[in-house]
Amino acid sequence: MKTRILGLATCYNRKEKTLKAIESLRQSNPECDIRFIITDDNSSDGTAQALESIEGVTVVMGDGNSFYSGGMRLAMAKALEDSELTDGYDYILLFNDDVDFYPGAIDRLTKYGYKKEGGAEAGKPLSAGPDPSKILVGPTCEEDGRTLSYGGIARKSNFRPKFRKVMADAGKTLKVDTFNANCVLVPTELFVKTGNMDTVYNHSLGDFDYGYSLTRKGGEIFVSGEYVGICPFNSEEGTWNDPKLTRRERFKKKESIKGVPFGEFFHYLLKNYNLLTAIIYSFSPYVRILIGK
Repeated sequence: MKTRILGLATCYNRKEKTLKAIESLRQSNPECDIRFIITDDNSSDGTAQALESIEGVTVVMGDGNSFYSGGMRLAMAKALEDSELTDGYDYILLFNDDVDFYPGAIDRLTKYGYKKEGGAEAGKPLSAGPDPSKILVGPTCEEDGRTLSYGGIARKSNFRPKFRKVMADAGKTLKVDTFNANCVLVPTELFVKTGNMDTVYNHSLGDFDYGYSLTRKGGEIFVSGEYVGICPFNSEEGTWNDPKLTRRERFKKKESIKGVPFGEFFHYLLKNYNLLTAIIYSFSPYVRILIGK
């Protein structure tokens, strides 16, 4: 029996990449039956029209100002509100349309959901269905095929909001704290119980925060030891983290929707750490900018 998966993503004006991601997911994972809900944030390149012509794809339209977290909320809301779209699915797949997926990547990733720790060798299902609490993260790599770009997120401290990107050793899984949502399988029952992404976030932090929300509802997050595809890490050049920019430019970019606005970051820290962490570390980026780091 095939694993039934509902894929959720958001897109804007990169039609070829979006179509390629969907086609590769559907055609190169023969052990999975994958359908999709895709938010198109009012693209001008014909993405929505192209998506609507594909069987098994439901398109949700944004107004052009949804950005990442807002676009994902629209797709997730559609799934949560329409039980006909989620009934019978084993997993909800959160993915980015700029991932160049490897053939069979999702087939391989799902096997870790069936494996019980301490059981048989990796990839051998021991139960009739996926573990309802086990969230599976598929790491992505740079174009060299060896360097981790996105994946599991492990905290370095319970006070300082520092983290490291990690993946497991080959053939294994590694428990982590949250994730980059470039490729994440969430058991459908847990997805429904957790609900949507927090409405505070416009662009960044939504996936990190959502990972913590899943664990608060009883989920456990595991990253695999096999790359699911290529997705180069976004450069910090030209962002608020770029010390070559002027202080004025960095302040402006930090507070922009695609930066890390103060209110959103304070909310994230207060929700997932504590009040003292939120007070100290919501102001620390401004100190970095002032001293040119």
